[in-house]
Amino acid sequence: MAVSLFALGVPACSGTNAVPATVPPDTPSFIDACINATPPPAPASTPGVVPQLRAFVKTPIRGLIDLGQINFEIMPPAPYNTLYYACLSQTEISGIVVNDTWADLQPDYAGQPLNTATIDAALQLVERYNRFPGRSLGVRLRVWAGLYAPDWAKAIGGPAVDICDQGAVPQPVPTSTTPTPCPAAAIKTVGRFWSDAYDAAWRALQSQLALKYDNDPFVTEVSLSSCSSLTSEPFVQPEDNYSHANMQASGYTDAGYQMCLAGAVARDYAPYWHATPVDFSFNPFQLIDPVPKQSDLAFTENTIDACRAQLGSRCILLNETMGKFTPAPSPAPGATPAGAAEYFAMWEHMHDAGGTIAFETASPPNLLIAWGSNLTGWSAAVTMAIRYGASSLELFPPQRSGVPCTTPPTRLWVEGYTCFSDSTMAGWKGQLTPAN
Repeated sequence: MAVSLFALGVPACSGTNAVPATVPPDTPSFIDACINATPPPAPASTPGVVPQLRAFVKTPIRGLIDLGQINFEIMPPAPYNTLYYACLSQTEISGIVVNDTWADLQPDYAGQPLNTATIDAALQLVERYNRFPGRSLGVRLRVWAGLYAPDWAKAIGGPAVDICDQGAVPQPVPTSTTPTPCPAAAIKTVGRFWSDAYDAAWRALQSQLALKYDNDPFVTEVSLSSCSSLTSEPFVQPEDNYSHANMQASGYTDAGYQMCLAGAVARDYAPYWHATPVDFSFNPFQLIDPVPKQSDLAFTENTIDACRAQLGSRCILLNETMGKFTPAPSPAPGATPAGAAEYFAMWEHMHDAGGTIAFETASPPNLLIAWGSNLTGWSAAVTMAIRYGASSLELFPPQRSGVPCTTPPTRLWVEGYTCFSDSTMAGWKGQLTPAN
């Protein structure tokens, strides 16, 4: 959904006129992207040709990044990309995630020319925003597959696979009245995201995207979303037995999924994206074939090392759960959850791998649960990200406009980074972008 630059409303940013009072007759006039910027709509109630290698590589984003209007894992077909909240924190926000979905880009068939209207509209806003002095907003392009793949891609190799989206309802716990171990509202579909045939279609999409955007100066980075299912994070997959049984019946194996992840850089991105840094989001790998289930942190660490080896400085090591766990021994309000130690070990490995490292904070409810207060949770996420070498940190914006910042027990959801003062935000950004 494109954002109208001429929408009526109260200006989101103040103090900047689009045209000076007196200009020479031949001076072009520019529209400030922040003037009359509109907030996003309230979320629904229910929860090719390979470009030539360039002699330059784009510089990754440094500082705080607005991760965009994602309502957990529930997005409209065309995500709503807006600068509204970045405009409220102009000097503190360094970048924005421009989100789109595979279904929006290529809804009908494999090889279909891409519908890039959603991305292009967002890039036009960024270009207009950056025309004004003191503004330099980078773009992290993130295309979601998995739940947001088109129906034809979900049908590659067989019927779409039912999984349980545990973010779709507050607590999808089996009860005696539910016909399956997953409530109906939480049953979603994915394709065989682990398979070679599915990945080949995704690879073709990347070749088309790179042909258009690898040399676009406003696309600063691109997110790797190969092999993804529940979210845009490649290493995140369903955790429940209902999903696992359906996936395994459809041909899933841990070995096949690992092959997809291990080859994603070399197959899907390195041949096409030459000038644009690639951010690869990592989590400890969870094996589902063994009984009982277990993790394989060594596989994750090997994949981290391979990305750095294959792309060098263009590999951005990313994790999207910073601040979800308190360090051991955990302070009040609760003990560090089981499995958290693997995240601390993985973050240490990312730090040791060097190069560009990025994080996203855990969701505001998770920060609140872990740290017991809004400010403490957000501040802890920033501090820990710095500890593990972050040069950028994605922050959750408000999920809707006009809702005041509140603290528990009134609300679990902290409405985003706009709840904090300019001085607090400036301090966070300063820690990520120290003066040289």
